[in-house]
Amino acid sequence: MVSTSNPARAAQTSSPVVLRFENLEEFRDEFHENLSKGAIFLPILGPYSPSDPIELSLDLAICGQSIAVSCEVVAAIDESLAAVGSATPGISVRVLESTADLRERLETASGMKLGDSSTTTRSERRQVARARADSDVMVETPAGDFAGTTANVCFTGVLVMLPMASIPTGTAVRVHLSNPVVELDLSVDGKVVHSHRCDGGAMAHGIQLHYPAERIDEVMAFIEFLQSFDRARRLATVSGELDHAGLAPILDMFVNTAPAGTLTVSNGEQEGKIVFSENYIIRSALGMVTGMKALSRMFRWQAGRFEFHHDLQLAGAEPDPQTLDAALMIASIQLDEMARFGEDSLPPGQSFRVAPEAAREARATLTEVETEVLDCAAEGFAVGAIADVISAPDSEIYKALAVLLDRGVLERQG
Repeated sequence: MVSTSNPARAAQTSSPVVLRFENLEEFRDEFHENLSKGAIFLPILGPYSPSDPIELSLDLAICGQSIAVSCEVVAAIDESLAAVGSATPGISVRVLESTADLRERLETASGMKLGDSSTTTRSERRQVARARADSDVMVETPAGDFAGTTANVCFTGVLVMLPMASIPTGTAVRVHLSNPVVELDLSVDGKVVHSHRCDGGAMAHGIQLHYPAERIDEVMAFIEFLQSFDRARRLATVSGELDHAGLAPILDMFVNTAPAGTLTVSNGEQEGKIVFSENYIIRSALGMVTGMKALSRMFRWQAGRFEFHHDLQLAGAEPDPQTLDAALMIASIQLDEMARFGEDSLPPGQSFRVAPEAAREARATLTEVETEVLDCAAEGFAVGAIADVISAPDSEIYKALAVLLDRGVLERQG
């Protein structure tokens, strides 16, 4: 990442923005780390907004050359937002030309060889490893259409996270990818080659892409866009560690500092997203769990990491968005109620055996949640899966489990 204290210095002029390199090693590092991935971070301040065009001048003092690069702003971090987490004020930009063309121009101007994966042929590039890139995705299958997001992408395949679906291995599918911020999309055939269940009930599906040779340029251009956009977005990340105070004060700071954005929170292998705009929480998701239930689960975490991005990673907004104050209150109440039931007494992997006679006698007097819990337990679901598939708050589900165990309707297994 470029900073004003490094030999590679950014200086804001009226037009263009000048990035000066006086050291060969600094230039190589910046190219391989960022420019070769189609993005760069500039520690400059100004009234920049996403999608603003910007002309970048790479001043190669090391060889007396200057190269103009057309870019667009992806995200901007002002001083107040940077102070919330470990971030540097500035802007991240996406390079508008292909990385192969940019590398060729830089090599011609500097006389240096900067060969990396971008020097490979089109067919060879299709073998490049996946890179993380967030994209909305719709997967068409014989059993219906399923919406989700990508975890990573490459020219031969995508890893797709689908909150509510498990697609059998070998299924032929149609994949529709779209960038969550700009109007750009791609549709391509594929086949599910592997799948596994993640924390929170979401299913990860590896999908191999199949397309004719004449579509290689189209597919490559779209995947390169996703990767460069995501790289630029991540260069403007505001991140930090969760501590014993938990998520609530961090969420409060971001909502009151930025007009809109997405807060990604991770704890071990679990990853949740909170999307907000103008003091409203418009989506909370943790695997297949959404809404206040997902938010209250994240509030239980007292360790982990957070990342903030300016864009709104929606994949479906909540039907009833909550103000920040209302969301914090509801999640806190659910958190307190959950603490009364001693979550450790019923671990996520605990399964049950249904006592048939007791179940028949009790059914007429069970509440709606107790009936749902009983039905899930009868299907062999363990505690974690029961809590994931039933929409009621976790505290109500644990209360129902306690009632069913106390009445002898359920018995612990294992």
